[in-house]
Amino acid sequence: MNPKIERAIYLGIIAVLAILVLNFGTTLANLKKELPITAKELYDKMGNPKINIQVIDVRPYEPATEEEEDEAEETDFYTLGHIPGSIPLPDCDESKAPEEALPHINYYLPTVIVSKDGNVEVFKKCLEKFKMAQNLAGGIEAWVDEGYPLEEDEYTPPQAGGGGGCL
Repeated sequence: MNPKIERAIYLGIIAVLAILVLNFGTTLANLKKELPITAKELYDKMGNPKINIQVIDVRPYEPATEEEEDEAEETDFYTLGHIPGSIPLPDCDESKAPEEALPHINYYLPTVIVSKDGNVEVFKKCLEKFKMAQNLAGGIEAWVDEGYPLEEDEYTPPQAGGGGGCL
C-alpha cells in the first residue's frame, strides 16, 4: 500500500477517535450536572486526597440580628454550621460573599453546590458560573442527617502550605 494513503487512513482514524472522546467527555459533563451528588459521595470524595473538589455554600452567610440567630437552625445560615472547607457564596452572588472568600473561588474546578435543602433553582443559577458543578442532594440538611461533621463560625481562608485533609 502507498505510504501516503496509509498515513491518511491512520490520521483519519485518529481524528474520528478524538472526536468520539471529546463527544463522550461533553456528554459525561452534562450528565454530571443533571445528577445530584449524595452526602455520602461528597464525604468520600472530600476524604480522598487525589480528588480535587470545591464545595460552594449558597445559603445566607449570617443572621442579620441576634434574635434571628436565636431562632435559626444550624442549617439556615453558613456561620451557624457548614461543611468543613466550604466557601460561602450566598445565592451564587459575589456581592453577598465575604471579601476574603472571593479569591478562593475557582469557576473551573469540579464543584458541589450546597443549599439548605438541595434547591434546584439556586443550583441552576450557579450553573451559569461554574463549568463543572453538581448539586448536593438534600443540601446541608442531608449532610447533617447523615451525621457528617460541621464547622461553625465565619469563613476563614485556608492556610498556605500543605497539610492533611479537611475531614
